[in-house]
Parts: sequence; C-alpha cells; structure tokens
Amino acid sequence: MRRSGVIIGLLWSMACSLSFFAETSWGLESSQNGVSYNEDIRPVLAKHCFSCHGPDQAARQGDLRLDGFGGHSLRTEILNPGKPGQSELIARVSSDDEALRMPPEPKMALTSGEIALLERWIQEGARRESHWSLIPPRRPSVPSVGSNWAINPIDRFIFSRLATAGIRPSPEAARETLIRRASLDLIGLPPSPAEVETFLKDHGPGAYSRLVDRLMERVEFAERRAQDWLDLSRYADSRGFADDQTREIWPWRDWVIHAIDENMPFDQFTVEQLAGDMLPDPSLAQRIATGFNRNAPQAKGMTYPVEEFRLKGVIDRVNTIGRVWMGLTLDCAECHDHKFDPITQADYYSMVAIFNNIEHTGTGFKQGGPTVEYPMHGKETGFNRGRDLNRVREALIAAEKTLPPPGEIQETEWLGQWEGPAVEQNPNHFSLRKNLTITARIRTTQPVADLVSKYDWMGGQRSYVFGIGGENDPGSKPGHLFFWASSTVDPFRGVTVNGSFPVNDGRDHHVAVEFVAGESVRLFVDGIEDRKVRIEGGVPKTLAVSNRPLAVGSGYNNSGDAAAYRYEGKLSKVQLSDRPLGNRLSVGSAGDTVAMLRNEWSRLLSDSSDGDDSVLVPVMRERDQVRETFIHVRGDFLNRGPRVAPRAPALLERAEGPQRMDRLAFARWLMSDQHPLVARVVVNRYWQSYFGHGLVRTPDDFGVQGDSPTHPQLLDWLAREFVESGWDRKHIHRLIVTSATYRQSSVVPNRATELDPENRLLSYMPRLRLPAEQLRDQALAVSGLLIQQVGGPPVFPIQPDGYWQQRALPGDWKNSEGQSRHRRSIYTYWRRMALHPTLEILGAPARELCVVKREYSNLPTQALVLMNDPIFHEAAGAFANRLLEDFKLTDAERIVLAFQVALGREPTETERKGFESFVIRQRAIMTGHRLENSGPNTEETPSRSTNVESKGEVALWTLVSGVLLNLDEMVNRP
Repeated sequence: MRRSGVIIGLLWSMACSLSFFAETSWGLESSQNGVSYNEDIRPVLAKHCFSCHGPDQAARQGDLRLDGFGGHSLRTEILNPGKPGQSELIARVSSDDEALRMPPEPKMALTSGEIALLERWIQEGARRESHWSLIPPRRPSVPSVGSNWAINPIDRFIFSRLATAGIRPSPEAARETLIRRASLDLIGLPPSPAEVETFLKDHGPGAYSRLVDRLMERVEFAERRAQDWLDLSRYADSRGFADDQTREIWPWRDWVIHAIDENMPFDQFTVEQLAGDMLPDPSLAQRIATGFNRNAPQAKGMTYPVEEFRLKGVIDRVNTIGRVWMGLTLDCAECHDHKFDPITQADYYSMVAIFNNIEHTGTGFKQGGPTVEYPMHGKETGFNRGRDLNRVREALIAAEKTLPPPGEIQETEWLGQWEGPAVEQNPNHFSLRKNLTITARIRTTQPVADLVSKYDWMGGQRSYVFGIGGENDPGSKPGHLFFWASSTVDPFRGVTVNGSFPVNDGRDHHVAVEFVAGESVRLFVDGIEDRKVRIEGGVPKTLAVSNRPLAVGSGYNNSGDAAAYRYEGKLSKVQLSDRPLGNRLSVGSAGDTVAMLRNEWSRLLSDSSDGDDSVLVPVMRERDQVRETFIHVRGDFLNRGPRVAPRAPALLERAEGPQRMDRLAFARWLMSDQHPLVARVVVNRYWQSYFGHGLVRTPDDFGVQGDSPTHPQLLDWLAREFVESGWDRKHIHRLIVTSATYRQSSVVPNRATELDPENRLLSYMPRLRLPAEQLRDQALAVSGLLIQQVGGPPVFPIQPDGYWQQRALPGDWKNSEGQSRHRRSIYTYWRRMALHPTLEILGAPARELCVVKREYSNLPTQALVLMNDPIFHEAAGAFANRLLEDFKLTDAERIVLAFQVALGREPTETERKGFESFVIRQRAIMTGHRLENSGPNTEETPSRSTNVESKGEVALWTLVSGVLLNLDEMVNRP
C-alpha cells in the first residue's frame, strides 16, 4: 500500500507502543456473541491487508503491522470502538478517493458486506480474542436437538451443525458394515466369520457397544493405535543418513504397545516418554520409554562436524514435540521469528535448551548417546508377561470350548476300526503302499507309546508307525505325536515327523495323521493341523511291505510279537483308511485360531525363561554439567547469538511468568489441565484416525495459518472430556466409535455434495483407504496365515534379492523363515532409506521425520502389488486352500464362504453369478494344461491337494481369492 509521505506520516503519528492487537482491557475475552475477531474479522484483514501490513518484514509498508505481533499497529482512536462513523479504518477502506482508499488496487478492495462486517465489529466495541487455540478450552453446553438420532454428546454437536445447514444425517450402516468398520479401525484386522455371526445374532440392547468393548480389550487394539504413534515418533529400526545402520530400539516399540494395552493415562504416557529417566528411582520400563526422543535419525558417532549433527538431533526433538503435543510449526522459528504465530527465535532456542543436555558420543558406527541394557528374557524387562500369559490362557480356554468336533472317517472309507489295543494276525492285511489316514481317540499321560504300527526298525522290518514319543529315538519328543514311513524295510529311506506340542496331558484328544505318497505328511490334534511339525527326510512315493502284523496300541522291537511301546490309557475309535482324508478331519479356521493361541502361549513361556542375551537401547539421560544454549543466528550453529535459559514459549507461559525448566518440568507443564493445546491436538488426531480428517484439518498446525475447527465447541468438549476423564484414551476412542456419527452409512445422501461438498459437517461416514500395514495384515488374516505374536525383534518378510544393494546400502536382507514372515506389519524391519518395497508402494512413510497425517494415494503400481506381490500371491493361495477345506461344497457355496471370510457378508445375487461365471471360465481355460504348475508356490504355501485335478482347483481358487483380495471393498474401510 504505497502512498505519499503525507499519508505515511499520518499513520506514523497515530502509531504508538500500545498495540490494538495486544490484549487490551477491551480485548481480553473471546467474543461470546456478535461478530468474532477470529472467525469473522481476521480473515478479512488477512485477505486484503496482510500482504503489505502482515508478517513479512521485507514486504511490510509504513512499518504498519496488522496481523497482531510486533511493529506499529493502529491506535484505538483510528478504530474508535463503538463509533464506526468516526473510525479512520472504516474511512480508508470505504473511501472513493484513490489516493486514500485502502487497499489501493481495485481488485483487492473490500466488498460492501466486508465493510459492513467491520463496521458492526467496531460498533460492538472491536473486541479481539486471542487466537482460538491459545485460549484454554472450557466445556461448552451440549446442544439440545429435537431428534432421537443422537446417541451420545458428540452426535448433538454434529446434528446441531447439520440442522443449521439444512442437511439430515445418514441412517445407520448395515450391521455387517458396522462390525467390519469397527474391526478394521480398532484392531486393524477384519472380523472372522464367527465374530460376524455372533454379532449378527446379538439383537439385545447394547450389542454394538459390547462389540466395541471386546475389540478394545484385545492387544490388537494397542498394536493398531501404536502404529499411529510410531509415525508420530519417527520410529525406525535404522538410524538414517547415508549408511542407515541398524539400531536396537524395538523394545521402545514394545513399551508403547504395552502402555496402550494397559490404557496408561496419556499424561503419564507423555511424562515417561519425555522424562522417564528423571522420575524418582526410574524403572527400566520408564527409562526405555525415553527412547521416544532417540528415535530421530542420527549420524554415526564420528560424523563431522560432530556438533552440527548433534544439534540436528536436538532440533528434531523440539520440532517433533511441537507437532505431536502442541500442534505448532515451531520449526519455522529455527532461523528467525515465526512469521505467523507469536513464537520468537528466543522462544525456540529456549525450548532447545530443555533438550540440549543429553550426551552424544560414540566411535565408528556406534550410536551417539546414552543406552540402557535390555534383557531379551526374564522378568527384568518391565513388561508384564504374566498378564499376557493370563490373557492368552483365557482366550485359549474359550476358543477350545467352542471348537466343533473333528470329522470322522465314514464306514465306507475305512479299512479297519478298533476299540482298544489289538493285533491283526495276517501280516498282509493293511500292507498299504500309497496313501493312508489314521485317526484315534486317546487320553494318556505316557511319554512314549505306539498307536498303530507295522514298523520294526531293530528287526529290519520298516513300513509305517504312528504314536507318541518316537519310540525313545534321540531325535523325538516325549509326549509329542510322531509318524515314520519308509519305502524300504532296511535300511530306512523315508520321512520322520514330530509334532510341536504334547498330547500326554491326561485330557481327551482326537489325533490323526494323513500320509500322501510322495507329497506330504500332516498331523492333527482335535481337528487342528499342527503347522509347526518338524519334518526330516523326503516323503516316500511308496511304503515298504513289512512282515509285521498291524499292531494297535503297541509296537515292535526286534520281535515278531507286538510287546514293545505298549499304550496305557484310554484308546478308542482307531480308524485306518487308504485315502488322504485330512481336510475332512480338520475343523478349519476355528482350529487355526486355537493353533495361533497355542503358539503364542508356547512363545510366552519360552520368553519367560532366564537368559543372558540383551540389547543396548538408546535412551535419554541428563548430563551432570549443563550445556549452554545460544540462539543460532539465521539458523547457523556456528553463528551464536545471545545465550538463552531453558523455558517454555512465552505465548504459553504460566501466569507467574517465565520459569527455568528441565525436561521433567516441561513434560508436566505440557500435561497441565489448563494447557490450551495438548488435549485439543490429541483428540483431534483421534478423530482424524476414524474420519480421515480431524475437526481441525491441519493436525500439526493449530496456529494462525492452520484451519479453524469445523466444530469448535465439539473439539473443546472432547478436549475437556479427555482431561477430566484422567486422560483416558480408551474412553475417548470408545465415545467416538459408539457415536451415531461414526455409525452412519457411507452412502452419500441427496444434496450433501451440493451443500457440503467436502463432507466437513459429516452427514455421512467417509470411506477410507486402508494404510499399507492393514492391507497386508488383512490379506494374511483372511488367508489364515497371520501369526498374532506380540512384540520382540523385527522380522523380515519376503522381499526381492539384492534390494539393499541396489540402493547402495550395507547389509543383507535375510527373509524370515517359517511363521515369522507372517507376523503383523508393525513388526516388519523398518529401514528409513529402503523401506520394505511392498509397504513403500502402498504408501507407508519412511519416518525420517514426524508424520502427523499420512497421505493416501491410489496408483496403478499399488494394484500391481496387490495382484502380483509374493506376499499377496501367497495369501491368495492359502486363502484358496482354506476355501477347499470342505470338499463337499459346491462352487456357489464356496463363493458364499469366500465373501463371508473376506468381507464379512454374503455376496449379492449379481456378485455370486459374476464369480460363478468367472470360475466356469477359468476352469475351462485350465482344462488340458499342466495344472500342477498353475497353483501357488508349494514351498511357500503347502498344497493340501492329492492329485493333479485338485491342484488345478487350488490354482483356480487362488485366482478367485486374488480377485477378492483386490476388490475396492477390501482395500477401503466402509
């Protein structure tokens, strides 16, 4: 706004040190009625005036600043509160004289409505509020609404805004949608068919609330919430920068999961992470918690210049805390006073001083800074394994009670059945050469006993034997099932199989073995396949013919009499068939759940044993000698300005004025119940995790340049509810997901896009793209491959050979073996410079910096990953096997089952017919081809098929499963 010297002189003469935009006697409180400065007036000034009279000192004209901080501002006589007709401001913006009118450019002129708004504001006294986020939240009254749609207070605030806009909320979503939505949001996994069935059958009042409670009590809820916190904390298993070497900080990740699972109050959660080491007599867990501020990228100990890289880490701590707890872009003040928010450079470096007293040492490639020894085993970890053991035990007991009985061999299919010990006289009977299935009902405490035997290894008469304890063989496990099969009577040429858990516990068990010549051996206990069996040797294509008679309940030891390894206990319904019938005996997915819990129980017992292994975990620890901290002029660490003392930013200081602070005092100050920002910022992120956007759509910028809240009263109500609940996180999550707002249909109602195109008022539930980790975890869960083991060192799912080398990074990725590769994605090794390519393409962040909100995309490369990536192809193959467990199902019935498992609902008639047509076409295409090469890699997904035709069916249903895993409904939360 350049004008003649006369005009500038006039403005200068009217300026004084008393700023209108400072808190004056008429501008301390928020405007409760009428025109609001923050909501109505400031946007007008920002639009028309700030370009010349705003924060940019280089562009500022006449030393006149209207954005509220520093410089000269208009005196009250220019405004003349209460007298708009005598206001110089009104005269300038409404003048017809081009020499006097402000702003001078016609295209920037205020509209008549904007001028009228300014006049009304001045008439009402020109009251100014502090920026809305800097006013401590007060609990507003919950609106009264004339509708029974609302379920809890959240809905009353939402309904009130919708009613004002003339929009009606959407009806509640279908129950199948609700359980899928809640499961994906709360635990990051889809519901099982059994869970869906239980929910659909529960028509009592509060059924949905009970569902939410069940989900939130699961440790998977803590894992899903921890995933968001890992983004915020810039967690990774490598330290960043060029070499990006591994560091052992995963115990901190486990601490976060444990703290959330225990519903640790958020104020305690904060204090322990920022200053747990400064608490009186801190526990190992509290010291581990301070790893939050050691998560940042860090150069190796001798990187030069050492001081510059040390300060980069300190700067990162301050910037991260600003975004995570205060929702402020503090980093803008690293080089100069903040251009928009009232944060000076001195404020910024005073916060730096709080976090500048940590060691940064190390030689070579070692981590710089303090560490603590974390034992890999034992009770000194500080994490309550006893609670985990009780949780798993209770879940296991409940799951075993609901197991359906295993299937039985029908009379037309078995060759023999025995009720107790017996010996067949004719040795030619039951001399099978190919496939066989043996089942039995047992109850025993014996460590060693044979159940069915035509096998005498000492006598050189081998064929097959099924029993417990492996006849005391050194490689066998007492009390565990075993099966031996040889293609020659002498010497041994064949396979030995040992089960992974005991069956001699004195309880009733249904045990079985399925032998498929040349292909596979499977053990079953109570209809559950033991997927952790130890197999040695190759599966023979034929079985040897022994001259020993078939013995039931005993075996042979260099004798023609079955007098060895006698069985003692209950033995009944021993059946033998020459057909592979394992799928018929399996109880399917219900058994998979029990198997998963049994594996977790065994792991927890193993981890509870004493051990000497330990890792060094980066933590915070104060130096004895306090470092001096200086302002860095223009952000240059070599150009020191004035020295500063450690304290909080002046705009947020307590009434008693600046106080010297350490980390512990700062953490407690953050969690003061009168802090204006923290509670708002945190509940806003919780809201964002369910609706895609927060009530403030700039979750890391609650400052002047950030968005205003769409529902300011709701935000303040939630913030006060959070504080007054004792910082109870589960309470806030439960409030949100049990609200009618959350339970709305995602179908866009009529006129909603016209009246509220961005759905800011939430007249329907937005559909959200699933994060990368949930896309992978969902595929594993649906296929039955997912291993829900909690905590521990990171794992290494399959990725291409040489991936790190292609990025010129040291080290060699070694794919995890066995079930470890199927653990939840939160446990995947996270390398900043080379994130697992599957997760990277699907949108997971490298976490080089704090990530407050992920950016979601829908790219062609993502579709290629979901269709062709080894992880998803393996999941499709396992899903196919799961669908083929019951061989009696028709194609139509199998399609219904596939939809129930994958989507938690039955297909529509159109969907069912479409998939049936797809199956018919693919089966026709496969006819005449080499079907054995069409299925999934049998090394990754063991086939349960027994012939070429069934292998073709596995290949066919792998294609069907792949289509299902790629449906839009699968990759988006409804």
